[in-house]
Amino acid sequence: MKDQQILVPLDKSPISAHTVNALIAMKDRLSGSLTLLHILDLGMLSILGFPDTTRADFEHRVRQEAVQFIAAQQEHFTSAGIPVTTLIKEGHARETICALAGNGTYDLLVIGRNPVSEIRDLLFGQVSNFVVHQAKCPVLVI
Repeated sequence: MKDQQILVPLDKSPISAHTVNALIAMKDRLSGSLTLLHILDLGMLSILGFPDTTRADFEHRVRQEAVQFIAAQQEHFTSAGIPVTTLIKEGHARETICALAGNGTYDLLVIGRNPVSEIRDLLFGQVSNFVVHQAKCPVLVI
């Protein structure tokens, strides 16, 4: 039986921190290789408030912060004895996650969900809600 490939999208939210902690807590029940994914949606960036920098400089800084963020997440897992690989992609979170989940590489997607109302999901389109309905592989929501 091949090793199960598990995709775990993370951002800097408390929900992602909860997802990391939950996965570490259930490490004895994980039977697969984890890939931690961080997505940069550069289209959502605004350089307002940064008058002394160019957009290219700002994007460079954001990319550096993404590398630091995903390395810190990797360290959380490594410290708990869970080997992981990391991946940083650029694009819109919902579409990028679903594209990766549907490319045949991953057997499971694990994503955190913000406990808000369904009305808010309907109005503002939460990423986890979109992914649950669009991903081409099984999704575990934490």
